Amino acid sequence: MTKEQLLNELVDCEIERRLLATRAAALREQLGLTNAKPARKHISAAGRARIAEAQRKRWAANGKKAQQRATPQAAALKKRWAAFRSGKGPRPGATEAPKPAKKKVQWTPAMRKAAAERMRRVNKDMAKRRAVGKEAA
Repeated sequence: MTKEQLLNELVDCEIERRLLATRAAALREQLGLTNAKPARKHISAAGRARIAEAQRKRWAANGKKAQQRATPQAAALKKRWAAFRSGKGPRPGATEAPKPAKKKVQWTPAMRKAAAERMRRVNKDMAKRRAVGKEAA
């Protein structure tokens, strides 16, 4: 089958699918079947307060455990990261010194002209491809 025949077949299938969907909706309506969502249950203010209090208790317990697990190595790592963020030290875990920044290229008029010509060619090629694609459709 050609591309055009396949596209026509696809359009026919879409039309048939929509017709079937409308017929099915009409039958559902006659049978009294709907897609309505069940009503949501609401929590009282007191219930929300109890949940919030339980959550705060869990967070407090977790915070105590984290403080108990803190080691001297963790404190040292925290100190190194603080130094790095303030710009006074190397990145923690880095094995080599940071690379120097690359020099910025100075564009000459000849470079600008060549780049513009490349862009014109690319745009022309893209326009041709679009035209060929439209003709096939």
